[in-house]
Amino acid sequence: MKYSKKRIFGFSLVEVMIAAAILAMGSISVFQLFTFTTRSTRAIYNNSVALNLARTTLEQVEALGASKFPAQSASEVKTDRNVFTVETNISKLSKIFSQADVAVKYKESGRDVKLSLSMIVYN
Repeated sequence: MKYSKKRIFGFSLVEVMIAAAILAMGSISVFQLFTFTTRSTRAIYNNSVALNLARTTLEQVEALGASKFPAQSASEVKTDRNVFTVETNISKLSKIFSQADVAVKYKESGRDVKLSLSMIVYN
């Protein structure tokens, strides 16, 4: 009796299951990386906006002089992604100098974030 040597092409079920498991683990890792990157980008954007608001406010106080501003003020700035509260506090140090403190508050991922800058300016 002769046996025919018949070659079978294709993959077995075990090989397909192992390949699917490896592909699933890789996909989950890429998805987690995408989620982390998106969250980080949002945090960097919010921090940049807050820093720019604080810097701009301090530059205005410096350019116009602290005596032109109220001792305490607060304003709200809305962007397409978040709402920022800018609080300014000016305390007189002497006849010539004042300290300007600017705090920018916003919410990110359910938590409150506060960024503060200070500068000594002419009255």
